[in-house]
Amino acid sequence: MEDAIANRGLRRTASVQEDWVAWLPEEKDRLFDATLSELEISYGILSVTLNDAFNLCRQGKLAPAREQARMFAELFDRLAGRLRGTLRSLYEHSRQFGTFPNTAPLRPRFFRSERAQQVARANNLLALIRFRARTRFFRKLGALEEIVAGLQREARETARDIAEGIAVSWRKQWTRLEVLDYDLNTSLRETTIVLKSFFCVLPIEELPAFRQTVVSLTPKPSLNQNRRSAQIIAKVEPACRKTAAQATPERPALPQTPRRSREHPTLMDNK
Repeated sequence: MEDAIANRGLRRTASVQEDWVAWLPEEKDRLFDATLSELEISYGILSVTLNDAFNLCRQGKLAPAREQARMFAELFDRLAGRLRGTLRSLYEHSRQFGTFPNTAPLRPRFFRSERAQQVARANNLLALIRFRARTRFFRKLGALEEIVAGLQREARETARDIAEGIAVSWRKQWTRLEVLDYDLNTSLRETTIVLKSFFCVLPIEELPAFRQTVVSLTPKPSLNQNRRSAQIIAKVEPACRKTAAQATPERPALPQTPRRSREHPTLMDNK
């Protein structure tokens, strides 16, 4: 009964999978695309920055690589802030209007850092309890924000140690940044899936309110950030929307540090 009232007569699809392939009206699709495109472009810039840093390390150019680490931390912070703003927008709108989409639990195997795996495992276990749509949705949003906030803090600390030359093991620290980047990408894919399901049940008349919430809760880049991004954006190929089934773009591994092959969430896993 709560779900039917919450979505005010909108027909709910049976699963997250059906949501992903569902058609969206033009107004919804434009907002979904605009929200997702900003996140994708930010991640593309972040990925290029880390690739460049790895290449500099391989060439033995440690001083420029340290500067790249500093830039990576700023860009990571920016994307994490945008992701958290999107998650908070979903929470605030749903709390106010009672709009709750289909939700699939997080999967620990899609993450690589220990803390992210712990949070995902807890979310997955709680999904075994038959909570209502509201509780399932809010728990997943909370789990994702907790993961992103943790990644954000650790990326700042790790990049600072590298940039200031105080890292005990530079190879270990660089590898850690790659792990954090991987988990941030996974969090982005999970947020994309949640966002699409949300738009499937969002009434057209609520679009202006949700748009305003996103604008108010998403951090605005500073002038300095825009300048730095402009230096990198030329290296990024024209942005195209990635589906949740796509993996992280490959990057050269650090010397003697093989990268583990892991999956990112796919729609086949979100039944």
